[in-house]
Amino acid sequence: MTVSQSILVYSKYQHDLPKFEKVLSKALPDVEINYADTPERAERHFPHTTILYGWGFTAAWLRQMPQLRWVQKMGAGVDDIVGSWPADRDIVLTRTDGRLIATRMAEYVLAMILDHNLRLDYARDLQQKRSWAYFEPGKLAQLTVGIAGLGEIGSEVAKLLRPHKCRLIGWRRSEAKADFVDKVFVGDGQLRDFVAGCDVVVLVLPMTAGTRRKFNRDVFASFKPNAHLINVGRGGVIDEDDLLAAFDQGRLARASLDVFGEEPLPAAHPFWTHPRVVMTPHICGPLIPEDVAPHFVANVKAYMAGQPLTNRVDVGRQY
Repeated sequence: MTVSQSILVYSKYQHDLPKFEKVLSKALPDVEINYADTPERAERHFPHTTILYGWGFTAAWLRQMPQLRWVQKMGAGVDDIVGSWPADRDIVLTRTDGRLIATRMAEYVLAMILDHNLRLDYARDLQQKRSWAYFEPGKLAQLTVGIAGLGEIGSEVAKLLRPHKCRLIGWRRSEAKADFVDKVFVGDGQLRDFVAGCDVVVLVLPMTAGTRRKFNRDVFASFKPNAHLINVGRGGVIDEDDLLAAFDQGRLARASLDVFGEEPLPAAHPFWTHPRVVMTPHICGPLIPEDVAPHFVANVKAYMAGQPLTNRVDVGRQY
């Protein structure tokens, strides 16, 4: 392997960089690799960078890298950059294989379902009151769980839930094979029928022009009053004002949210204190260097050999 490329690895989390360096320096010893955790430190490498591997950068950077030929996102989502992609440049975009972070995300979904269905919030309330009172927990086999988005991550969620004997249904934007679910609903025309049959709705959708605020008042009107909404995909697929209104109208019992339209979530946002919202700060799909870097290494070796890259993104379709 000849030294013909210059890679810039960027993460806004400084503690990640030594871990990425440990994996990449060993796997790619003959490749020039630079590391940065701030825009200022990254800029010094812009003139000679041919490959950008990172998370937390903007599409504006790409126009400042005259030699850039390929970008790989550390995460599975690309919505933060495709909207401003430099269409006049011949730059390839790839993303991390969602299956590398899917197991942690599926476990998060299962945990949120169990927490609500076993009524553990009620148990915690009893504990605070020092009240010894019997209550009946739910059972997963009694639930119909719907998964909106049956790609790499959504399929892993279904796979993990399957042994628990819930009824599993799915929704996707277009016809395609779907494993582990009992029934698939397709397209906007079947979305409301899909949610109407669910006790739990799990969102694992990418953020595109077609999914932005797709879960709005019209869709929430078809939810069961006791429904539980879980979002581990992208915050922008939910109209947050409409979700709050749906709570007021008794359309949903609970929302477990790991992603939001604006992150960090503003301190004044109603979600912080809403009794029907359980929230976490975008932690269910962590980019663990040891998990995701080997995929980039494999793509680098393919790139050097002139072979196709995996998980290539169609910028026009935004995923």
